[in-house]
Amino acid sequence: MKFVAEYVRIQVLELLRLPSFFLPLIALPAAFYLMVGVRADLPAGQILFSYLAFAMLGTMMFQFGVGIASTRNDAWSLYLLSLPVPSRVRVLSQLIAGLFFSVLFSVPLLVLGVVNGAVFSVAPGRFLWAVGALILGGLVHGALGLALGYWLPARGAVPITNLIYFPLAFVGGLFGAWDLGALQPLHTFSPTGAWSDLITSALHGEGNGLALIILACYFLLCGAVAVWGYRRVEQTQYR
Repeated sequence: MKFVAEYVRIQVLELLRLPSFFLPLIALPAAFYLMVGVRADLPAGQILFSYLAFAMLGTMMFQFGVGIASTRNDAWSLYLLSLPVPSRVRVLSQLIAGLFFSVLFSVPLLVLGVVNGAVFSVAPGRFLWAVGALILGGLVHGALGLALGYWLPARGAVPITNLIYFPLAFVGGLFGAWDLGALQPLHTFSPTGAWSDLITSALHGEGNGLALIILACYFLLCGAVAVWGYRRVEQTQYR
């Protein structure tokens, strides 16, 4: 855990020095929430948590999907690959750092939720359960972002991530509930759909075993692909 903590510290300090990284990820979800979310015809608490999930999804997808893909051949990244540290340490530390920034970037949305009363529309107990569901889904999508980061080509990382990011947010109902008709199973069995359903169940004080199972499967799959991708990059550089 000592190595994990040190790697997390290094990544946090590195990214905090890049305003071009964190300013868009803070501003975009808040702007969407102000322009669209507050006018949605859904309970205020549910809309707030949907946009919190949208903010976390963006952080995980772009920090990992774009960030790792575009910097994994940099001198610093190549130096880190040369250190005698297991792949699971690097992957776990990146996941924790991503979760840290996801929570940090959610603060402006929470402030807006306090101002418009959305936070206070949810009972305290259910609010905590929803926060737990939010963090759980964030970890799952962090694993997805890691998998993308270690497999996407550097030049194609931005367009490919955008092609995945917005459809996932739409299908998952992170902009509000949509009737997909015959395509409704896409929502149910997508990672963002299961995440949204778990948050909604938590806000209603209910459990959702199916959503938990789906998220667990995605986490295991994406985590395995991320570790595989990391080892592939490592072997490519130092074989």
